[in-house]
Amino acid sequence: MSVASATPSSPAVLALRSPGVARLLGLSMLARAPETVLALLFLLRTRDLGGSYALGGAVSGAAGLGMAFGAPVLGKAIDRVGQPVVLVLSVALAAATMLGAALLPDGTPGWVLLPFALVAGASQPPVAPCVRAMFGRIVVDPGVRHAALAVEATVQELTFMLGPLLFVSLIAAHDPALGLGVAAIVLAAATVVFASGPESRAMPASGVRRTAGAGPLRRPAIRALLAISFGLGTMFGATELAITASAEEAGTPGAVGLLLAAYCVGSLIAGLATAHRGPWRSPERALLLLVLACTVGHGLLALAPGLWSLGLVLVLAAAAIAPLFTVVYSLCGQLAGEGTVTEAFTWLGSGLFAGTAAGAAVGGLLVAASGPPAAFLAAAVAVGAAGVFVLPRRATLRPPA
Repeated sequence: MSVASATPSSPAVLALRSPGVARLLGLSMLARAPETVLALLFLLRTRDLGGSYALGGAVSGAAGLGMAFGAPVLGKAIDRVGQPVVLVLSVALAAATMLGAALLPDGTPGWVLLPFALVAGASQPPVAPCVRAMFGRIVVDPGVRHAALAVEATVQELTFMLGPLLFVSLIAAHDPALGLGVAAIVLAAATVVFASGPESRAMPASGVRRTAGAGPLRRPAIRALLAISFGLGTMFGATELAITASAEEAGTPGAVGLLLAAYCVGSLIAGLATAHRGPWRSPERALLLLVLACTVGHGLLALAPGLWSLGLVLVLAAAAIAPLFTVVYSLCGQLAGEGTVTEAFTWLGSGLFAGTAAGAAVGGLLVAASGPPAAFLAAAVAVGAAGVFVLPRRATLRPPA
Protein backbone atom coordinates (compact mmCIF):
# COMPACT_ATOMS: atom_id res chain seq x y z
CA MET A 1 0.00 0.00 0.00
CA SER A 2 1.39 3.38 -0.92
CA VAL A 3 1.18 6.30 1.43
CA ALA A 4 0.68 9.72 -0.16
CA SER A 5 3.05 12.30 1.18
CA ALA A 6 1.38 15.32 2.68
CA THR A 7 1.92 18.51 0.77
CA PRO A 8 1.61 21.87 2.47
CA SER A 9 -1.52 23.69 1.33
CA SER A 10 -0.74 26.98 3.06
CA PRO A 11 0.88 29.56 0.76
CA ALA A 12 2.87 30.81 3.77
CA VAL A 13 4.38 27.35 4.29
CA LEU A 14 5.13 27.07 0.59
CA ALA A 15 6.78 30.48 0.67
CA LEU A 16 9.00 29.59 3.63
CA ARG A 17 9.95 26.31 1.96
CA SER A 18 10.92 28.05 -1.28
CA PRO A 19 14.72 27.91 -1.75
CA GLY A 20 16.43 30.68 0.20
CA VAL A 21 13.31 32.49 1.43
CA ALA A 22 13.46 31.54 5.13
CA ARG A 23 17.21 32.22 5.30
CA LEU A 24 16.85 35.59 3.58
CA LEU A 25 14.05 36.62 5.92
CA GLY A 26 16.06 35.65 9.00
CA LEU A 27 19.18 37.50 7.86
CA SER A 28 17.18 40.55 6.84
CA MET A 29 15.51 40.67 10.24
CA LEU A 30 18.90 40.74 11.96
CA ALA A 31 20.27 43.31 9.51
CA ARG A 32 17.24 45.58 9.87
CA ALA A 33 16.94 45.46 13.66
CA PRO A 34 19.71 48.06 14.26
CA GLU A 35 18.10 50.43 11.75
CA THR A 36 14.83 50.46 13.70
CA VAL A 37 16.56 51.94 16.76
CA LEU A 38 19.40 53.90 15.13
CA ALA A 39 17.88 57.31 15.87
CA LEU A 40 17.06 56.31 19.46
CA LEU A 41 20.56 54.90 20.04
CA PHE A 42 22.11 58.18 18.90
CA LEU A 43 19.74 60.11 21.19
CA LEU A 44 20.80 57.95 24.15
CA ARG A 45 24.47 58.32 23.23
CA THR A 46 24.06 62.11 23.11
CA ARG A 47 22.58 62.08 26.60
CA ASP A 48 25.38 59.75 27.71
CA LEU A 49 27.91 62.40 26.66
CA GLY A 50 26.05 65.05 28.66
CA GLY A 51 24.01 66.58 25.85
CA SER A 52 20.51 67.96 26.39
CA TYR A 53 17.30 66.40 25.12
CA ALA A 54 17.10 69.19 22.56
CA LEU A 55 20.53 68.28 21.22
CA GLY A 56 19.66 64.59 21.41
CA GLY A 57 16.57 65.26 19.31
CA ALA A 58 18.68 67.07 16.72
CA VAL A 59 21.18 64.19 16.56
CA SER A 60 18.35 61.67 16.32
CA GLY A 61 16.76 63.76 13.56
CA ALA A 62 20.06 63.79 11.66
CA ALA A 63 20.07 59.98 11.65
CA GLY A 64 16.50 59.91 10.35
CA LEU A 65 17.26 62.52 7.72
CA GLY A 66 20.25 60.49 6.55
CA MET A 67 18.14 57.35 6.20
CA ALA A 68 15.41 59.17 4.29
CA PHE A 69 17.76 60.67 1.70
CA GLY A 70 20.46 57.99 1.57
CA ALA A 71 18.27 54.96 0.82
CA PRO A 72 17.22 55.98 -2.74
CA VAL A 73 20.83 56.77 -3.65
CA LEU A 74 21.93 53.32 -2.52
CA GLY A 75 18.93 51.70 -4.20
CA LYS A 76 19.80 53.36 -7.50
CA ALA A 77 23.40 52.16 -7.16
CA ILE A 78 22.21 48.59 -6.48
CA ASP A 79 20.04 48.58 -9.60
CA ARG A 80 23.08 49.68 -11.59
CA VAL A 81 25.98 47.63 -10.19
CA GLY A 82 24.31 44.87 -8.15
CA GLN A 83 23.58 44.11 -4.51
CA PRO A 84 26.80 42.66 -3.04
CA VAL A 85 29.22 45.51 -3.72
CA VAL A 86 26.83 48.26 -2.63
CA LEU A 87 25.63 46.42 0.48
CA VAL A 88 29.17 45.60 1.66
CA LEU A 89 30.55 49.09 1.03
CA SER A 90 27.58 50.83 2.63
CA VAL A 91 27.54 48.62 5.72
CA ALA A 92 31.30 49.08 6.15
CA LEU A 93 30.77 52.85 6.29
CA ALA A 94 27.67 52.59 8.51
CA ALA A 95 29.27 50.19 11.01
CA ALA A 96 32.52 52.17 11.16
CA THR A 97 30.60 55.39 11.82
CA MET A 98 28.47 53.78 14.53
CA LEU A 99 31.55 52.26 16.19
CA GLY A 100 33.31 55.63 15.99
CA ALA A 101 30.38 57.29 17.77
CA ALA A 102 30.40 54.55 20.40
CA LEU A 103 34.14 54.95 21.06
CA LEU A 104 34.16 58.73 21.54
CA PRO A 105 35.79 59.48 24.90
CA ASP A 106 33.92 60.90 27.87
CA GLY A 107 33.83 64.67 27.78
CA THR A 108 33.32 64.85 24.01
CA PRO A 109 30.72 67.54 23.21
CA GLY A 110 27.42 66.02 22.20
CA TRP A 111 27.20 68.04 18.98
CA VAL A 112 30.15 66.04 17.62
CA LEU A 113 27.67 63.20 17.09
CA LEU A 114 25.73 65.16 14.45
CA PRO A 115 27.91 64.17 11.46
CA PHE A 116 28.25 60.60 12.80
CA ALA A 117 24.46 60.26 12.95
CA LEU A 118 23.94 61.76 9.50
CA VAL A 119 26.51 59.49 7.83
CA ALA A 120 25.39 56.38 9.73
CA GLY A 121 21.81 57.01 8.66
CA ALA A 122 22.65 57.71 5.03
CA SER A 123 24.78 54.57 4.71
CA GLN A 124 22.37 52.07 6.28
CA PRO A 125 22.34 49.14 3.82
CA PRO A 126 18.90 48.81 2.16
CA VAL A 127 18.50 45.12 2.96
CA ALA A 128 14.69 45.17 3.11
CA PRO A 129 14.27 46.58 -0.44
CA CYS A 130 16.78 44.01 -1.65
CA VAL A 131 14.73 41.16 -0.15
CA ARG A 132 11.53 42.42 -1.75
CA ALA A 133 13.23 42.79 -5.12
CA MET A 134 14.62 39.24 -4.79
CA PHE A 135 11.19 37.74 -4.18
CA GLY A 136 10.12 39.08 -7.56
CA ARG A 137 12.73 36.81 -9.16
CA ILE A 138 13.20 33.75 -6.96
CA VAL A 139 9.50 33.15 -6.12
CA VAL A 140 7.81 32.44 -9.44
CA ASP A 141 4.25 31.51 -8.41
CA PRO A 142 2.18 34.70 -7.82
CA GLY A 143 0.27 33.21 -4.89
CA VAL A 144 3.44 32.06 -3.14
CA ARG A 145 5.10 35.40 -3.88
CA HIS A 146 2.15 37.18 -2.26
CA ALA A 147 2.57 34.97 0.82
CA ALA A 148 6.32 35.65 0.90
CA LEU A 149 5.69 39.41 0.87
CA ALA A 150 3.06 39.02 3.60
CA VAL A 151 5.52 37.08 5.75
CA GLU A 152 8.12 39.77 5.05
CA ALA A 153 5.68 42.44 6.25
CA THR A 154 5.19 40.36 9.41
CA VAL A 155 8.96 40.08 9.86
CA GLN A 156 9.03 43.86 9.64
CA GLU A 157 6.77 44.02 12.70
CA LEU A 158 8.96 41.49 14.53
CA THR A 159 11.98 43.62 13.73
CA PHE A 160 10.35 46.68 15.29
CA MET A 161 9.83 44.60 18.43
CA LEU A 162 13.26 42.90 18.43
CA GLY A 163 15.32 46.05 17.84
CA PRO A 164 14.18 48.03 20.91
CA LEU A 165 14.20 44.94 23.12
CA LEU A 166 17.72 43.82 22.21
CA PHE A 167 19.65 47.03 21.64
CA VAL A 168 17.81 49.48 23.91
CA SER A 169 16.15 47.66 26.80
CA LEU A 170 18.87 45.01 27.33
CA ILE A 171 22.01 46.95 26.40
CA ALA A 172 21.74 50.68 25.76
CA ALA A 173 19.62 51.31 28.87
CA HIS A 174 22.71 50.37 30.88
CA ASP A 175 25.45 51.57 28.48
CA PRO A 176 24.43 53.59 25.39
CA ALA A 177 27.91 53.32 23.88
CA LEU A 178 27.83 49.54 24.15
CA GLY A 179 24.34 49.43 22.61
CA LEU A 180 25.54 51.44 19.61
CA GLY A 181 28.65 49.26 19.25
CA VAL A 182 26.76 45.95 19.43
CA ALA A 183 24.23 47.26 16.91
CA ALA A 184 27.08 48.08 14.52
CA ILE A 185 28.56 44.58 14.81
CA VAL A 186 25.20 42.84 14.30
CA LEU A 187 24.43 45.09 11.32
CA ALA A 188 27.79 44.39 9.68
CA ALA A 189 27.76 40.63 10.24
CA ALA A 190 24.18 40.05 9.07
CA THR A 191 24.54 42.29 6.01
CA VAL A 192 27.80 40.71 4.84
CA VAL A 193 26.36 37.20 5.16
CA PHE A 194 23.23 38.35 3.32
CA ALA A 195 25.25 39.95 0.50
CA SER A 196 27.44 36.84 0.18
CA GLY A 197 24.48 34.55 -0.52
CA PRO A 198 23.81 33.11 -3.97
CA GLU A 199 20.50 34.95 -4.29
CA SER A 200 22.11 38.34 -3.77
CA ARG A 201 24.97 37.56 -6.15
CA ALA A 202 22.53 36.33 -8.80
CA MET A 203 20.45 39.51 -8.85
CA PRO A 204 20.97 41.24 -12.22
CA ALA A 205 22.44 44.72 -12.55
CA SER A 206 21.66 47.04 -15.44
CA GLY A 207 25.22 48.40 -15.68
CA VAL A 208 23.74 51.56 -17.18
CA ARG A 209 23.81 55.03 -15.66
CA ARG A 210 20.27 56.38 -15.91
CA THR A 211 19.63 59.90 -17.09
CA ALA A 212 17.86 62.43 -14.89
CA GLY A 213 14.12 61.80 -14.78
CA ALA A 214 14.44 58.12 -15.72
CA GLY A 215 13.99 56.79 -12.17
CA PRO A 216 10.95 55.03 -10.69
CA LEU A 217 9.26 58.26 -9.57
CA ARG A 218 8.48 59.09 -13.20
CA ARG A 219 5.72 56.48 -12.94
CA PRO A 220 2.39 57.71 -11.48
CA ALA A 221 1.87 54.36 -9.75
CA ILE A 222 5.10 54.63 -7.75
CA ARG A 223 4.26 58.22 -6.80
CA ALA A 224 0.85 57.01 -5.56
CA LEU A 225 2.50 54.27 -3.49
CA LEU A 226 4.95 56.82 -2.12
CA ALA A 227 1.99 58.92 -0.95
CA ILE A 228 0.59 55.88 0.88
CA SER A 229 3.98 55.21 2.44
CA PHE A 230 4.28 58.82 3.63
CA GLY A 231 0.75 58.71 5.03
CA LEU A 232 1.53 55.51 6.92
CA GLY A 233 4.74 56.99 8.30
CA THR A 234 2.89 60.09 9.50
CA MET A 235 0.32 57.81 11.10
CA PHE A 236 3.05 55.87 12.91
CA GLY A 237 4.85 58.99 14.14
CA ALA A 238 1.71 60.62 15.54
CA THR A 239 0.38 57.37 17.03
CA GLU A 240 3.59 56.42 18.83
CA LEU A 241 3.88 59.91 20.33
CA ALA A 242 0.22 59.86 21.39
CA ILE A 243 0.71 56.43 23.00
CA THR A 244 3.65 57.77 25.01
CA ALA A 245 1.68 60.84 26.09
CA SER A 246 -1.35 58.70 27.05
CA ALA A 247 0.76 56.53 29.33
CA GLU A 248 2.40 59.55 30.96
CA GLU A 249 -0.97 61.28 31.52
CA ALA A 250 -2.25 58.09 33.18
CA GLY A 251 0.73 58.13 35.54
CA THR A 252 2.13 54.85 34.22
CA PRO A 253 4.93 55.69 31.78
CA GLY A 254 6.15 52.10 32.03
CA ALA A 255 3.07 51.02 30.08
CA VAL A 256 4.46 52.52 26.87
CA GLY A 257 6.32 49.31 26.00
CA LEU A 258 3.23 47.16 26.49
CA LEU A 259 1.06 49.50 24.42
CA LEU A 260 3.58 49.57 21.58
CA ALA A 261 3.78 45.78 21.76
CA ALA A 262 -0.02 45.58 21.43
CA TYR A 263 0.25 47.83 18.36
CA CYS A 264 2.85 45.50 16.81
CA VAL A 265 0.98 42.31 17.77
CA GLY A 266 -2.18 43.41 15.98
CA SER A 267 -0.28 43.93 12.75
CA LEU A 268 1.74 40.75 13.21
CA ILE A 269 -1.35 38.55 13.58
CA ALA A 270 -3.00 40.15 10.56
CA GLY A 271 0.19 39.69 8.55
CA LEU A 272 0.25 35.97 9.28
CA ALA A 273 -3.41 35.69 8.30
CA THR A 274 -2.69 37.55 5.05
CA ALA A 275 0.13 35.12 4.26
CA HIS A 276 -2.37 32.23 4.38
CA ARG A 277 -4.73 33.70 1.82
CA GLY A 278 -4.12 34.17 -1.88
CA PRO A 279 -3.45 37.44 -3.68
CA TRP A 280 -6.28 39.93 -3.99
CA ARG A 281 -8.10 39.85 -7.31
CA SER A 282 -8.10 43.63 -7.36
CA PRO A 283 -5.06 44.82 -5.36
CA GLU A 284 -5.75 48.50 -6.04
CA ARG A 285 -9.23 48.10 -4.51
CA ALA A 286 -7.79 46.15 -1.57
CA LEU A 287 -5.28 48.95 -1.00
CA LEU A 288 -8.01 51.58 -0.71
CA LEU A 289 -10.14 49.39 1.57
CA LEU A 290 -7.16 48.74 3.87
CA VAL A 291 -6.36 52.47 3.95
CA LEU A 292 -9.98 53.07 5.00
CA ALA A 293 -9.64 50.43 7.73
CA CYS A 294 -6.46 52.11 9.01
CA THR A 295 -8.21 55.48 9.03
CA VAL A 296 -11.24 54.26 10.97
CA GLY A 297 -9.17 52.17 13.39
CA HIS A 298 -6.82 54.99 14.29
CA GLY A 299 -9.70 57.42 14.62
CA LEU A 300 -11.24 55.10 17.24
CA LEU A 301 -8.06 55.40 19.32
CA ALA A 302 -9.09 58.95 20.21
CA LEU A 303 -12.21 57.56 21.94
CA ALA A 304 -10.42 55.05 24.21
CA PRO A 305 -11.23 56.05 27.83
CA GLY A 306 -8.28 54.30 29.51
CA LEU A 307 -5.05 52.41 28.91
CA TRP A 308 -6.67 48.96 28.91
CA SER A 309 -9.20 49.96 26.29
CA LEU A 310 -6.47 51.79 24.38
CA GLY A 311 -4.44 48.59 24.23
CA LEU A 312 -7.38 46.64 22.83
CA VAL A 313 -8.16 49.27 20.20
CA LEU A 314 -4.47 49.40 19.25
CA VAL A 315 -4.60 45.69 18.39
CA LEU A 316 -7.64 46.30 16.18
CA ALA A 317 -6.28 49.50 14.61
CA ALA A 318 -3.05 47.75 13.62
CA ALA A 319 -4.83 44.81 11.99
CA ALA A 320 -4.79 46.51 8.58
CA ILE A 321 -1.13 47.55 8.65
CA ALA A 322 0.74 44.41 7.59
CA PRO A 323 -1.88 43.52 4.93
CA LEU A 324 -1.60 47.06 3.58
CA PHE A 325 2.19 46.83 3.39
CA THR A 326 1.81 43.51 1.58
CA VAL A 327 -0.33 45.14 -1.11
CA VAL A 328 2.00 48.14 -1.39
CA TYR A 329 5.12 45.98 -1.77
CA SER A 330 3.43 43.65 -4.25
CA LEU A 331 2.29 46.54 -6.43
CA CYS A 332 5.69 48.21 -6.24
CA GLY A 333 7.42 45.07 -7.46
CA GLN A 334 5.00 44.73 -10.37
CA LEU A 335 4.75 48.38 -11.42
CA ALA A 336 8.32 49.66 -11.07
CA GLY A 337 10.17 49.82 -14.36
CA GLU A 338 12.84 47.31 -15.33
CA GLY A 339 16.12 48.17 -13.65
CA THR A 340 14.48 50.46 -11.05
CA VAL A 341 12.84 47.98 -8.67
CA THR A 342 15.28 48.31 -5.75
CA GLU A 343 15.30 52.10 -5.97
CA ALA A 344 11.49 52.11 -6.04
CA PHE A 345 11.38 50.09 -2.81
CA THR A 346 13.90 52.44 -1.17
CA TRP A 347 11.71 55.44 -2.06
CA LEU A 348 8.87 53.80 -0.15
CA GLY A 349 11.20 53.51 2.84
CA SER A 350 12.17 57.16 2.50
CA GLY A 351 8.51 58.15 2.47
CA LEU A 352 7.97 56.11 5.63
CA PHE A 353 10.94 57.73 7.43
CA ALA A 354 9.96 61.26 6.37
CA GLY A 355 6.34 60.67 7.33
CA THR A 356 7.31 59.32 10.75
CA ALA A 357 9.34 62.47 11.46
CA ALA A 358 6.48 64.70 10.30
CA GLY A 359 3.93 62.74 12.32
CA ALA A 360 6.01 62.95 15.48
CA ALA A 361 6.45 66.71 15.05
CA VAL A 362 2.75 67.38 14.38
CA GLY A 363 1.70 64.94 17.08
CA GLY A 364 3.89 66.68 19.63
CA LEU A 365 2.30 70.05 18.88
CA LEU A 366 -1.21 68.60 19.11
CA VAL A 367 -0.52 66.76 22.38
CA ALA A 368 0.83 69.95 23.91
CA ALA A 369 -2.18 71.94 22.73
CA SER A 370 -5.08 69.49 23.13
CA GLY A 371 -3.86 66.15 24.49
CA PRO A 372 -3.29 62.64 23.04
CA PRO A 373 -6.73 62.24 21.36
CA ALA A 374 -5.88 65.07 18.95
CA ALA A 375 -2.69 63.27 17.90
CA PHE A 376 -4.60 60.01 17.34
CA LEU A 377 -7.05 61.91 15.13
CA ALA A 378 -4.14 63.43 13.21
CA ALA A 379 -2.81 59.92 12.59
CA ALA A 380 -6.15 58.90 11.13
CA VAL A 381 -6.39 62.03 8.98
CA ALA A 382 -2.87 61.51 7.61
CA VAL A 383 -3.45 58.02 6.28
CA GLY A 384 -6.95 58.94 5.12
CA ALA A 385 -5.59 61.91 3.17
CA ALA A 386 -3.14 59.58 1.42
CA GLY A 387 -6.07 57.41 0.38
CA VAL A 388 -7.96 60.45 -0.94
CA PHE A 389 -4.88 61.40 -2.98
CA VAL A 390 -4.65 57.92 -4.50
CA LEU A 391 -8.39 57.43 -5.13
CA PRO A 392 -8.54 59.28 -8.49
CA ARG A 393 -5.26 57.61 -9.49
CA ARG A 394 -6.28 54.05 -8.67
CA ALA A 395 -6.30 53.04 -12.34
CA THR A 396 -2.52 53.55 -12.45
CA LEU A 397 -2.18 50.88 -9.73
CA ARG A 398 -3.82 48.14 -11.79
CA PRO A 399 -1.15 45.46 -12.37
CA PRO A 400 -0.55 44.31 -15.95
CA ALA A 401 -2.28 41.10 -16.97
